Amino acid sequence: MPPKFSLQSVLDYRHKLVELLESELAQILLAQQKARSFLQVLEASQQDLSEKLGFAQQGDIDLFLVTQLRSNLNVITDYIVHQNTLLQDLNSKIEEKQQEIVKARQDEEALKKLSERELERYLDEQALQEKRYQDDAYIARAFRNTLRY
Repeated sequence: MPPKFSLQSVLDYRHKLVELLESELAQILLAQQKARSFLQVLEASQQDLSEKLGFAQQGDIDLFLVTQLRSNLNVITDYIVHQNTLLQDLNSKIEEKQQEIVKARQDEEALKKLSERELERYLDEQALQEKRYQDDAYIARAFRNTLRY
């Protein structure tokens, strides 16, 4: 039975870290998707208000309605600017998190390779020891055969 990898607890920690970072990335991606959906709703509302404002400015003009529509349009525009800023922040967070995941995976892979090398070394030692036992057995048998004659 091969010995336990001496850094197994570190390898387990690295694996859990990768899983945690992937989970965090998924949450950020979900937030980005929701932010994009909300931005689309805001843009559709902005388009709708712009059309209503255009119709309100034709023919008999209701100044109260035009003022209200412009005010609503300004509020929607501010929300759109805020949402675009939020999306830019989320994009940078996604990029940072992806870089963290890549580094964490590289660290995990390095430990896995160390574990594999340690196992290979153990198996090589076992094979060498087995070969030595066989050689000793052959030598002992040959020595016994020479004593008989």
